[in-house]
Amino acid sequence: MGKKYMIRCDIEGVSGVVSYEQAEPGKPEFEFGKAMFMTDLLALLEGLNDGGAETITIYDEHFYGRNIEIDQLPDNVYSICGKPPYLKDWAGGLDKSFAGLILLGFHSKRGTENALLNHSYEPDIKNILLNGVSVGEIGMEAAIAGDYGVPLVLVTADSEGIAEAQKLIPNVQGIAVKESFSETGALCYSTALTSEWIYDAAKEIVEKPPKVLPYNAGTDVLLQVELVNGKFCDAFQKLFSEQMHGQTVVIRANSATEAWASYWDKKLKCFKEMEKNV
Repeated sequence: MGKKYMIRCDIEGVSGVVSYEQAEPGKPEFEFGKAMFMTDLLALLEGLNDGGAETITIYDEHFYGRNIEIDQLPDNVYSICGKPPYLKDWAGGLDKSFAGLILLGFHSKRGTENALLNHSYEPDIKNILLNGVSVGEIGMEAAIAGDYGVPLVLVTADSEGIAEAQKLIPNVQGIAVKESFSETGALCYSTALTSEWIYDAAKEIVEKPPKVLPYNAGTDVLLQVELVNGKFCDAFQKLFSEQMHGQTVVIRANSATEAWASYWDKKLKCFKEMEKNV
């Protein structure tokens, strides 16, 4: 297998970002957040390439998926932008040819105590259970990669995001670019430091791959997505009542990828339903 890596990226967990004002397009401080994101991403790419990576694919997972400055990327890096939805047989460009998955700029799941900007994909999601195990974005993305035998080898996040990843997946490398104090407060480090940490970790995982097993949910998957009471939940109950148990969406599938793709498809249909009623 060639040294080929997949990066999923977010912004809430990058260096220096402590507010949604810095993480959401259109908000006053978003340009700061985007600059921090690119600083972390370029350090990651430089480390991977200096370690001997052959090709790198990035799936931009944050908001509209239009956060990457394409003109700053090395020529062996490919970017999937615009957040095309996962399908049961297409996991955002990920397949078994990849040596590892890297999550850049991630964060802990919703409800994590004293955790910076904790959430699980969207404000409408209260909790995600995968085969009975509560997971956030880190666990869900790791399970999707696990369907293809690809291990999660590196996570950059706040300290609570790293703790969540390492509890779920033994031996995964974690770089805490900031220390969580509360939902909107953290001890932040200079990008000179965090870039060095990210670079060193990225280079090392290529040169000396960590002994991490893929996080595989199996072929009999139960996905339960507990929703917050509101218009989104109402739309789900209207369109997909047979898969709702109270405020929880229940999906059975043959893989984590298929289960999440099914939820995503239903989510988009619910958004269209909500738009009709505006």
